[in-house]
Amino acid sequence: MGKIDQSDNIKKEVNLQLPEVNWLEKESNPEKFFKDLRYALSEFGFMVLTNAPGLSDEFQQQAFKEVRGFFDSPAELKKTSYIGKTPYFRGYSLPTPADSGFGQVIEAFQYGFEQEPLCEYNDKSQPIHRRLFRGPNTWPDEESLPGFRPLIDDLNQRYHSLTHLLGEAIVESLGEDIEAFREYFDFDDPDLAASLNHNYGLDAYAEEDRDAVRQEYKKFSSDKVGAHIDGPPFIALLINDRPGLQVVAAEGEWIDAPVTCRTASGNYHVPVIPGSVIVNTGGTLMHLSEGRYSATLHRVNTTLIPEGETRVSMPYFLIPKMEGDLIPFGKSKAGSVGVGGYESGRDRGANASVNRMGTFPQVTRRWWAEEYSELRQQQRDEVEAETQAAYKLAKERGERFNQQKT
Repeated sequence: MGKIDQSDNIKKEVNLQLPEVNWLEKESNPEKFFKDLRYALSEFGFMVLTNAPGLSDEFQQQAFKEVRGFFDSPAELKKTSYIGKTPYFRGYSLPTPADSGFGQVIEAFQYGFEQEPLCEYNDKSQPIHRRLFRGPNTWPDEESLPGFRPLIDDLNQRYHSLTHLLGEAIVESLGEDIEAFREYFDFDDPDLAASLNHNYGLDAYAEEDRDAVRQEYKKFSSDKVGAHIDGPPFIALLINDRPGLQVVAAEGEWIDAPVTCRTASGNYHVPVIPGSVIVNTGGTLMHLSEGRYSATLHRVNTTLIPEGETRVSMPYFLIPKMEGDLIPFGKSKAGSVGVGGYESGRDRGANASVNRMGTFPQVTRRWWAEEYSELRQQQRDEVEAETQAAYKLAKERGERFNQQKT
């Protein structure tokens, strides 16, 4: 994560909430819908989409029931879908160790559309992203968890449909032709990443280590708490059942995101908005919009997960076609360096692939060690450029907020 010139101490938190955008108003009150959409993505880079099509509270309740059923299963059952079995970064990853030096303990399950591999994973006649992102899912034992795969297949279809409906609306809100969106995002042959995440709270740490974790989350620029922007995606969607997600509103100020589905009793310090979806801008949209909509730093704050509980979230990332330059909407060619830190001629497929490799080293060590060694420095440089661009835009937003206060 990049650094900025400011104190590590977080500023006093402001009483801000993520803006809400009501999907139903796209038809009933389009002027308000697009005004709200523009405000949310230009000033926050995040929003809460209410009345999200396909993701009702009833469906989310069923989704969290099945996903928690998977994560609550015995370790040996979860390992039947171990992510390292194939080169395609699909399946279950074990919890990260509490003593790893990072402020999160998380286990996860990666999935996508079922696809036959394009070729052998090590066939270098094909681009790396075509070898890495195209492949089958790795499922747990279906007799033991009969409802899990059907639920995930259904979730995938619902998310996929919404990313395209919302993506076209976002392009329309920019005053651009929605055909420009369709050129980069093929509905029938998508590039995407999807995950089921299970975050543990402070209970997962030894008592003597908990204060150190708390102190890291009080810093703004700590590299131990997972603060990041979503670089490769156009947008990301997320549903969650516990507090924890935080978003940078301006320099040093964090907003606590709401919960989209209540699956347990108890009082939370954030609102619960049933049937909603949290949406954020990715680095690709930041670039294609030339900074009109900016990617925003965010993190999961372990200390905000209620004591004795865990947090499940289901993020879904829409990624553009990985061949060719990303030319900003309304332009005829790419600039040498874009607002989002993108250089023309950038190998976005390699960037997205190395992003996966760095996230799941257990797969990389077995299947992709040579490629990762060759590409990781280039990817680090690109991530740094994206992150610095996000910091710059966050600073500009902070200045606007301060002007509005005076």
